[in-house]
Amino acid sequence: MSYELDTAVLRVMRGDILKLLKGRHDAQQSRMDDVALTHALQSLAYERINVFIVVTMLQDMKDRGFVRYEQRRDHMTGRIRLEKIELTSAGRDQVEENVKRDPAVGL
Repeated sequence: MSYELDTAVLRVMRGDILKLLKGRHDAQQSRMDDVALTHALQSLAYERINVFIVVTMLQDMKDRGFVRYEQRRDHMTGRIRLEKIELTSAGRDQVEENVKRDPAVGL
């Protein structure tokens, strides 16, 4: 099931993704994959979110320079999987407010 997110929700979700990744980084926990991040977002009240939306969000955030990850294609299903998701220094700067806030991120 797919549904369209409005731009305000997308901004907030970008901020929540950055905060989740920063929290794991600060605690020196292992890096997340797209499925684990989807579950974490669902626990934050994004009940209707799915892994395809999360992958799209992460691709957008990579284009913005906020995250990096390893991308793999499951040859059995054709699905793209994102693994070892982590913040870049630009992503940390957004969360820590070390730079002017990107208007695409709602923190």
